[in-house]
Amino acid sequence: MKRIPALVLAALGVAAPAAAQTRLWSPGDRVIISDYSVVRAIAASETWVYVATPNGLGLYDRRFRRWDPPVTWADGYPREPVLTALADPAEDAVWLGTVTGVVRYLPLIRRFDAVTIPGGVRDLMYDRSDPFPGIYLLTSSGWEFLARGSFIATPAPLPPPGRRVSPPQVEDVMRRAPIVDALQGAVLLDERLRSYHYTCAAVAPDAEMYYLGTDGMGVIQVDPLVARFDALPFGMLGVGAGAVLPVPGGVWVGTDPRGPRSGLTFVDDDLQEYRFEEGPRGTGFGSPAVHALMARDRMIWAATDAGVVRVDQAGSTLRLGTVDGLPGETVYALAQGPSGVWIGTARGLGFLARDADKVRVLDGPGVPVLALTAARDTVWIGYATGLGLAAAGGDVFVAPGADSVPELQTAIVAVTRVADTVVAATVDRVLWRAGAGTWLVERSLAADLGVIAALAADSGGVWIGGSGGLARYGFATRAVTVLRVPGDVPGSVRGIAVSRRYIWAATDAGLVRFRREAVEP
Repeated sequence: MKRIPALVLAALGVAAPAAAQTRLWSPGDRVIISDYSVVRAIAASETWVYVATPNGLGLYDRRFRRWDPPVTWADGYPREPVLTALADPAEDAVWLGTVTGVVRYLPLIRRFDAVTIPGGVRDLMYDRSDPFPGIYLLTSSGWEFLARGSFIATPAPLPPPGRRVSPPQVEDVMRRAPIVDALQGAVLLDERLRSYHYTCAAVAPDAEMYYLGTDGMGVIQVDPLVARFDALPFGMLGVGAGAVLPVPGGVWVGTDPRGPRSGLTFVDDDLQEYRFEEGPRGTGFGSPAVHALMARDRMIWAATDAGVVRVDQAGSTLRLGTVDGLPGETVYALAQGPSGVWIGTARGLGFLARDADKVRVLDGPGVPVLALTAARDTVWIGYATGLGLAAAGGDVFVAPGADSVPELQTAIVAVTRVADTVVAATVDRVLWRAGAGTWLVERSLAADLGVIAALAADSGGVWIGGSGGLARYGFATRAVTVLRVPGDVPGSVRGIAVSRRYIWAATDAGLVRFRREAVEP
């Protein structure tokens, strides 16, 4: 569940995963969640608010005031920048003008239809009195008409001015509702005093309601009659995810270093609630990278490049660093037992007793600790030099049987437990030991998963994540079922969380929620 440090990967050569046929995913079986805070275009119909962002299309159901799962490039969303959007009243769909053409998305059947237009499409329009024949496009050659179902746009006269419907500009909304202009300074200033701007606007066709896209705050819903401004948050703080932790009702996700915002995002199981924790207002987390997450004492613990950050339910943040006894500031792994917490750093292993305020450095090699998994007051340790075991008293030993298995004397990048079975992963294979039995060494998975980075326990087996995808390994059959990058999984898997209904994967291209029934062998 941890990202492999560069110092380990630099010395390793692992084969790229082989290409393979990917699955056809039904709606809800696979959902990709990324950063949707920057809105390029927005459109509103009687049913939907369509939110076009660089990382996907958001779908807000106005009737039930809830988000549908977003659609991304993996579902057909255009990779090229979206310049404009206009709801299609004839089919309750949306038209998206892009730098290469026009795309129509039909949410009822979750289908994208694309038409290439040389020079792209900068604006859209339909005839209010008769929207059924097609859509008008502003191209590099001027206004053209695209008949419904056609793939060729042709010059055509525009409808009379009183019948033209185009995407409104932000200035148009400000003229219609001066309060939007008057309060934008306050509305577009977040709690960390970061200032944003409106980028696009949509007007609901059936009510005096406006939807405004921003360049970092997502979507703002405005009811001018009561001067009410409501943020409609969805998505994560960052583009990718570095770690994921299952908790009752959802998961906490640690974002990766890309982008201006970083920290933790809570995502509920139904993808309706999104909460953000960015650390203290002045300093943030002190590190944009989150390598591992743990829940203890009603707090979320995060392993970062700036020590351990603990966030309580009120959002207050406490930090542990080298001044508190950590052997190293960079933390890769966390594990807990009844008497305290083990902390794996780039310079060895530390232990924080339950009632202590100082970390005790444990005996053992002062090399990176890449992974930890606890069995009450004993912890299995994935060192950069092999597999270790620490007893309750703090003594560190070579793991039982590891001295006779060469693979267990190399970098152990992930380790977990399933009942009395211990599973360890090197960069290209898994090894496991049931009870006091011997270690079983599985075949290399480099061709399937690339560089392994994560393990997560599941009933009867484990989930394995790597640069090439996500796989389920079963102890009974010793079979590996693989979901591959990029067709099934959008990017390298850095962390995995298992819940009763879902398998969650933290990847460098977003958080992925898989319905368990869809991915189990």
